[in-house]
Amino acid sequence: MTFFPNSTQLIEWVGAASLLGFIAMGIDKLLAVGGHSRISERTLWLVALVGGFAGIFIGGRVFHHKTSKMEFWGPVIASAILWALAISRLSAA
Repeated sequence: MTFFPNSTQLIEWVGAASLLGFIAMGIDKLLAVGGHSRISERTLWLVALVGGFAGIFIGGRVFHHKTSKMEFWGPVIASAILWALAISRLSAA
């Protein structure tokens, strides 16, 4: 049994997770500007790992958030690579 029986469900999952990642980056930026408690980097990394890597990337660019913090982006890039490998293996099956 596979987690995503068809490609449409996989696209929907990554799209929803990416929307969550985008929103999380926007909220974290607002919290940072306002001097409030922030969303932890681990939480943002977890969102990237479950498929929200695209939203994290786009949110970083749109909100100019964490763009100079290079150590933040390593796990996000690793998540994107893992997803690309998983998708390529699923499409080859």
